[in-house]
Amino acid sequence: MSANGSPMPVKEERHDEAEINDLARKIKEANKAKLAQTAGLPPNPMAGGGPVAMARPGQPAIQQFFNGAASTNGTAAAGKAGDAPQHDKPVDEESKKGKFGWFDIEKVFLPFIFRYTTEKYTSVRMVERRLLNRYLQVLPPEVNSCTCIRSYYITDAESKLLNEINLKHTDCTFGKEAFTSKDLVVKLRDTREFHKFLDLCHKKLVLKKSNASDRCGFFRINGESVVPYTVKEGVKYVPLFYFEGETDHLKLKSESVEGWDLAYLKFCCKVQGIRNELFANDTCKVVALDEIKGHFPAGTTFEDYWPAKGSIEPVPSSRHGVSAGNWTQKPAGQPSAKPIQSAVQMQPNGLQNLNQLSALNAAYRLPQQLTAAQLQQLSLQGLQGSQMTGQQLQQLIRAGLVAGQQQPGQVRQQQPGAYRQQLGVDMAALQRQQQRQAPAAANKAFPGKLTQIKEFPMEKSNQPPYKLQKALIDQKIVPCINVRPYVFHDLMMTLPDFVKHFFPDLPLEKSREMLQEILKVVLYKGNTGHQEILRQEGKCQLYDPVPLVLVKDIMTYMPQIKYMFSSITSEPANKRPRVN
Repeated sequence: MSANGSPMPVKEERHDEAEINDLARKIKEANKAKLAQTAGLPPNPMAGGGPVAMARPGQPAIQQFFNGAASTNGTAAAGKAGDAPQHDKPVDEESKKGKFGWFDIEKVFLPFIFRYTTEKYTSVRMVERRLLNRYLQVLPPEVNSCTCIRSYYITDAESKLLNEINLKHTDCTFGKEAFTSKDLVVKLRDTREFHKFLDLCHKKLVLKKSNASDRCGFFRINGESVVPYTVKEGVKYVPLFYFEGETDHLKLKSESVEGWDLAYLKFCCKVQGIRNELFANDTCKVVALDEIKGHFPAGTTFEDYWPAKGSIEPVPSSRHGVSAGNWTQKPAGQPSAKPIQSAVQMQPNGLQNLNQLSALNAAYRLPQQLTAAQLQQLSLQGLQGSQMTGQQLQQLIRAGLVAGQQQPGQVRQQQPGAYRQQLGVDMAALQRQQQRQAPAAANKAFPGKLTQIKEFPMEKSNQPPYKLQKALIDQKIVPCINVRPYVFHDLMMTLPDFVKHFFPDLPLEKSREMLQEILKVVLYKGNTGHQEILRQEGKCQLYDPVPLVLVKDIMTYMPQIKYMFSSITSEPANKRPRVN
């Protein structure tokens, strides 16, 4: 447009476009070269217009497109892959094929399974039962806190394989309880290292034996100062924090220890009673002993040493069932597969196949509808089946008060006769027991409701069917009694002992109210075998019969119990009976 109505010519600068494009291309190539240099890789010859290697006339070689990765012989890519291995195969592919193997530690043979085709793992429960329990039963819990061993829940295919190994290949050497998706596995190499670690701790703490060739220990300087050390690649190292006055100089020659080298150093620090915050990290700065010696006057003596008595000491050897994988770092959350009830017990004479095991497991699963016999068993205890939750019914089935629901034509045919008798409640024996216990002193009667545990069939054995034993529960060693005869891993404890060890400032009546009426935790009344042992051990002084609570329920509800009890104890508490 123009003022005179004639078209106005527009200025066109086409002659500058080639120059601008060339400048943009140079800037682009410069940025690409800079980025490639930052990544430690040569620039792409295809982008820079340089000479291109041809696979054949007219076709560039494929390596030209990889930013020179071929010229590095794949070292960068290998380093990345080694740091973070990626599994592109199913975790239990080999277990589905039934593939497993055997390894031994000190002539104790244990099975291992394969994960991700080639990685070897072994069962935590099997390792504990056959190899580690002799250490775990006497070593203090502080020893386990020195290590960090990751464990993993097993899949259904792996549980099936482990059950087959236990049943067909070892005649139930690893116990008569079925392996389920709640069981754990650890890497085989971690098992070997942990056994070495426990063996050394046992030798030093229990056997009181120590020598200079051990993987850790102490140096006593001039017969006075005591400093711990760990051995890494044949060199003895001491913690840097022991030499604060020389830290600025020694940092120049310090190193870091981690993993098992650090675990041994942590063990020595715990024996000496050093504050945890000084060595609580995943790595620890250390200095070689030879470097330290150069900062002391000539004639200074360094002797290998182990204290006669340390800050941690062995626990009584009567401790049972204290491990259960507590020495591992368990996965977050719960196993994804549907677990089999842990109360299932295999028969002493063994099962013929896994189908029988599944049938027995089904007998303990929660029935969709209670049978007439089960309703009658509940009514004898003053309970209404329609008012009970599924979890409460599971607890009653597990305690033996209510028989598991049998599947017609399946479990009945496969179960041995003795096991069918065990599933049914002996009502006559239950009535006789209630009549014997009726005249109990009124002043010792428990004010709440107790669920009766049935009289179990007894097998001939040289050991007592029930016994009081120590167990580690939530970092406390407490007395417990087994639920079923001769089965010493399914435990209960008395309500007074529970309050005494975990909430000593809480009145017993308050604890009963919170457990029974709010949290709906079932409290049990022991059978004649239980009460005989409990009376002998002085556990019925406050209540007779004394109320019992399952350890499994304590562990399940412990977070809720701690929260609710903490709110109660913050209020003024009434005077409560003394718990002995």
